[in-house]
Amino acid sequence: MHNLTPENILTFLHKGAFAPFYLFYGHEDFWLEITLDKIKKDFMPDKVKAFNVETLYGGEISAHEILSRAHLVPFMSPHRLLIVRGTENFTKDAYQQFLSYMDNPVDSTCIIWISNTTDLTGVFYKRFKELGRAVNFKRLSERQVYSWLQKRAKELELDIDKEASSFIYQIVGSSLRDLFSEIFKLSLRYPHSRIGVEQIKEMTTFSRLFTVFDLVDYVSKKDTVHAIVVLNKLFETQGRDATTLLGLLGMLARQIRLILKAKSGLKKGGGRSEAIKRLQPLPTFVIEKYLAQERFWQEEELEKALDNIYDADGLIRTGSKGDLVLENLIFLFCFPRHS
Repeated sequence: MHNLTPENILTFLHKGAFAPFYLFYGHEDFWLEITLDKIKKDFMPDKVKAFNVETLYGGEISAHEILSRAHLVPFMSPHRLLIVRGTENFTKDAYQQFLSYMDNPVDSTCIIWISNTTDLTGVFYKRFKELGRAVNFKRLSERQVYSWLQKRAKELELDIDKEASSFIYQIVGSSLRDLFSEIFKLSLRYPHSRIGVEQIKEMTTFSRLFTVFDLVDYVSKKDTVHAIVVLNKLFETQGRDATTLLGLLGMLARQIRLILKAKSGLKKGGGRSEAIKRLQPLPTFVIEKYLAQERFWQEEELEKALDNIYDADGLIRTGSKGDLVLENLIFLFCFPRHS
């Protein structure tokens, strides 16, 4: 059977079709944790939660003790919930005990095993997959992140439009934890509201990120004067430490790669349709931006720019004066030396 998705598991919960055991695993630990919070909130009333919800840890408790607790009668509730973290730390004997329990589980107890293992090759892990009880919190594609972001916003009673979702993604990045943090701040500042790009720009908490967004756009258009002004603002507000500078380099690299995709798509002979295809699933207005910026660059300049960014990364990591490295890099991008 296929793995369940996090959305599946919540649907089953709300339909009252929650199974006696599941395995949670995958790379997106933040998504896993907020899903777990929803389950604890919706599965168990607050007044009896302290008596019926336990979190246990592999390597600190035996399989026998876990299964003994699974057989306890719920207190003033139809269910008990056991969350077993660090499942990968149990012994083979413990896994065998768990497998035996899974053949005849206690219906009133739900056990959620959580594992840092992402390659489900052992007998214990394979059993969850066979039964359709493995929930994979996998990394999301860019298109899936937009959908995830809009769903989380709706849960916070915000109506965030597609352009705003894309704008947040562009300036924050793909980290679900960081994205959720920003929409949570929006929910505090603009409760029960429709959120567009303007509301995001107005938020003071976004001022630093929006400045970074400005920087990459000015560099993309080879607007040297504004790019250097913004770079100096960043130095003033965020400092000149290696972590900040490497973050700027990462954003510049992403911008250059996307412009290169637009440029190479046009060059292949398919025109705008080929370029748009290469840039999907980015939203249309974002794609249009890159198609407008590609005219400022030659393809070889973009390829060389990526080499320059790689070299700058190495210089900063090995102790060179990072602010000067970045400033020189921007001048090099805006005034390329042609051979």
